[in-house]
Amino acid sequence: MQRSIEAGVGLALALLLAVGCGDSSGSGAAGSGASGPSGGGGANSQCEAEDLTACDYPSRALTATVQEGIAITDNKTGRELPLLARIPEGDGPLPLVVWSHGGGFNQTGHKQAAEWGKTLAEHGYVVLHIAHVPPTLDSAAALCELGSVPPADCTVDAASDEDDNGLIALVKTLDVIAVLDRLPQLSEASVEAGGPAIDLDKVAVAGWSAGARAPIVTHGARFQALPNLEPITLTHDLPRAAVALSPMGPGYAGFFDEADGNTWEDMRAPVFMATGENDIKPSKPDVSGADRRIAFERQPADGQRWLLYSTLTDVGGHPSFNLEDQDSSDERLVRLSRALSSGVRAFLDAKLLGSAAGEAWLASDNAQTLAGEAEWVNK
Repeated sequence: MQRSIEAGVGLALALLLAVGCGDSSGSGAAGSGASGPSGGGGANSQCEAEDLTACDYPSRALTATVQEGIAITDNKTGRELPLLARIPEGDGPLPLVVWSHGGGFNQTGHKQAAEWGKTLAEHGYVVLHIAHVPPTLDSAAALCELGSVPPADCTVDAASDEDDNGLIALVKTLDVIAVLDRLPQLSEASVEAGGPAIDLDKVAVAGWSAGARAPIVTHGARFQALPNLEPITLTHDLPRAAVALSPMGPGYAGFFDEADGNTWEDMRAPVFMATGENDIKPSKPDVSGADRRIAFERQPADGQRWLLYSTLTDVGGHPSFNLEDQDSSDERLVRLSRALSSGVRAFLDAKLLGSAAGEAWLASDNAQTLAGEAEWVNK
């Protein structure tokens, strides 16, 4: 029988969110035809391979500030989680994306994924990047207790491999839940400091690679913390949308695909995913894009799920889906990066802001035309 862990995790705020100061992240996002808060430029009937500019879902190109020195402390484990906030100009309340970084535990993980952070903040979304800090022996024991992992199997070493078991998914999801539960207080602190409020009805969870696990799990995916343990859930009701870039397929990360059930069958929508034939990690060459695609294929077909699947094979790689090739000298990777950025902007506008322009872009073939060698799937 499936077990369910209570989503709430007790927290204390270590440092309040201070807004209105910090370094500017610039406003260099592509596209100048941005509209107001309801969305970007939407679908364009002139989108064609000869005029790719018309295919972009344009950024609103706002100025955003970077705020560091923020942390929350999880009272259950005593782990302090550093945060980095990217805050766009605007009076608020502003929509928000909680970002989970790739890889394993990292004390400075909140400084990763700057490309995605800038892309989303300059489009009008507050982005909160979390550092998934390494657990100590004591905090690992507390985390394993939350996941009902037997004490004999609960070691820091067991949690260090990001793919071979579900402990990374467990910890990263609990970290994201810790932030989600603290958003009302973070919003109040922002307002008290003269900054914008957070719109708690317009929150998404997003991440790349190992960071794609929390968006999936908070939206209802089941996983095994360790092999042979019963699947668990860590669903959270606050996020309204999930963005999972380079998700993991079955046989890794505690995710499974069996005759009597799979990890993704109960996931709620809306969900945006992206992977591809070139989504290969050198340290895990046996994990193919086709394996990652299973995370999309096993979800229910309710019309609210999208997949951008690159069919490139000889250029790019796993980091391409973290926007690390957006300035590549290879035009094919630049096009894929533009399609990824446009797709996520349109998706968030449509599903968080109710943007008709975003919905129109998602319903068009712009993503496939823009990416060039790719599939654009909606189910």
